[in-house]
Amino acid sequence: MTTAVRDLLSETDDSAGILDEGAKREIRRAALVAVCVPGYQVPFGSREMPVARGWGSGGLQVTLAVIGEQDVVKVIDQGDDGGVNAVNLRRMIAGTTGCDASTDTRRATVIQSRHRIPEERLGRQHVLVYQVPVPEPLRGVQKSVVECARMHAENDYSAMWVSLYEDMVRNGVITKSTGYPVLVDGRYVLATSPVPRWDVPKLHQCEHLNLYGAGREKRIYAIPPHTDVVPLTFDDIPFEVEQVPGASCKYCGSTTSFLVEGGEGTYACSDSDWCSRVESGDADVAGHRLPVDMLPEVAPRPVEVVEAPRPVDGPEWTLRVDGIGKVYGPGGAGAVAGTGPEHGTAVSPATGAVVAAWDVSFDVAPGEALGIIGESGSGKSTALRCVIGDEPATGGGVFLSSVDGGRTDLLGLDSAQRRRLRVDTMAVVYQDPAAGLDLRVTAGGNVAERLTAAGWRGYHAIRKRAAELLDRVEVPLSRMDDPVSTFSGGMRQRVQIAKALATEPPVLLLDEPTTGLDASVAAGVLDLLRGLLSERDIAAVLVSHDFAVIEALTDRSLVMQLGRVVERGLTDQLFADPHHPYTQRLVAAARR
Repeated sequence: MTTAVRDLLSETDDSAGILDEGAKREIRRAALVAVCVPGYQVPFGSREMPVARGWGSGGLQVTLAVIGEQDVVKVIDQGDDGGVNAVNLRRMIAGTTGCDASTDTRRATVIQSRHRIPEERLGRQHVLVYQVPVPEPLRGVQKSVVECARMHAENDYSAMWVSLYEDMVRNGVITKSTGYPVLVDGRYVLATSPVPRWDVPKLHQCEHLNLYGAGREKRIYAIPPHTDVVPLTFDDIPFEVEQVPGASCKYCGSTTSFLVEGGEGTYACSDSDWCSRVESGDADVAGHRLPVDMLPEVAPRPVEVVEAPRPVDGPEWTLRVDGIGKVYGPGGAGAVAGTGPEHGTAVSPATGAVVAAWDVSFDVAPGEALGIIGESGSGKSTALRCVIGDEPATGGGVFLSSVDGGRTDLLGLDSAQRRRLRVDTMAVVYQDPAAGLDLRVTAGGNVAERLTAAGWRGYHAIRKRAAELLDRVEVPLSRMDDPVSTFSGGMRQRVQIAKALATEPPVLLLDEPTTGLDASVAAGVLDLLRGLLSERDIAAVLVSHDFAVIEALTDRSLVMQLGRVVERGLTDQLFADPHHPYTQRLVAAARR
């Protein structure tokens, strides 16, 4: 295998060599970008190398790209310098690059590792290259590659915190070991794969350069020297490493190194070089510290429900929508002519586009509930989705009094800013609870997602807040730690309402919250919403096709037909004395 790989690595020409000079330059450029943006995964275009399983093609490519004849290479596999993979890789790297090879960490300059960071404290002369099996830290909580990229770009890691919360709920401790998530340089979450949790504290403000190579995913990322690397953990749950109290290495007697089972109830150092040097008296045992002593001290943050700002001297309304509209198809605003109730169609005669909603305007004051009613296809839900940001609007504007005093159009904000507003300012309750909940996660975990997105980092404070909210919406606390997938439709809807109210948002948008529920269950949800809206100073917008639901919850209403508002007024007046023929039909249907 060594001879075959050496031939493939030959640099006679670009077609004959797998890792020619062009490939090396590509990897070096990616590595430089990764160093400049710590924790960010940089793609590179080199082909995967045909090497034996366990050799780590990504790590090997990085090593071969950065090493030179003057370097000394060390390869460790599971902490062992004498394993088959470690020996073969060391020989191959030295043989193809002309560098020297050693098992002594102190003498090495480039160290390629699978699973361990050496116990010897590394210095500025060291480059540590990792063979990475799983580079994406979000893979366990999000399967979509596109969504993972969005979460990294927007610094949206609430799902990671929920996974830690769920781990605590299930096991009483955070059990994540290899690949424990850390926050690098205060910005990117990185999975410390392949090292165990024991080695994670060694990365914080270290003196050496860390380069991570993932061959299959073609990603390189880095932790440069003197960079903050902080494990994700709750303020009130201390970070711990794998440790067996009272255990020591059966060979060298070390109690400050990472120990693995050695058989018959004994333990041995995972790092074979360190163990042999301690045994021979050639190691700085006095200067060797437990990894947990290397972690930075993080002051716990105060726990409080931080409400979105409600300006005292601002406009009387909390939410204002001006002429919102949505056209599906070509033509934009030019497709509107010839559509609407007066023409009996929502399809543009000029372009064939569907004018789902057009020129929808309203405002909602604090403590007021506005209803939008219409049959299926009337455009009511489309208008609400444009307000929420689930659909890009073709025209119009959306304003919040808490954002720039109501002067900034939310439609002009980027998607990340609008998503942020949905955490603390504008909550949504969907018709289908699956759209607003993660059904795999517990009821408490779904509420925790919104709280962690808002910056909560205290596990017990999150538990307490989630319990208060779930109890308020009449979800039995005995079910708090059950996955939402095991709940009935009505109970899922209650959990979604609890999640929406977690950060006390001033605006609550409800899209058909009782559709699909049994009559008795729907009545319970309506009673719950009526109580919550009356006790909180919330501006609510309720979309429904059912006039009875609108009448039960709202103060004012809009009636929509074929994408247009055909009538508006106080809800009880619309119900008692409808003027538009379409509204009269809706009221007649509700009275049957």
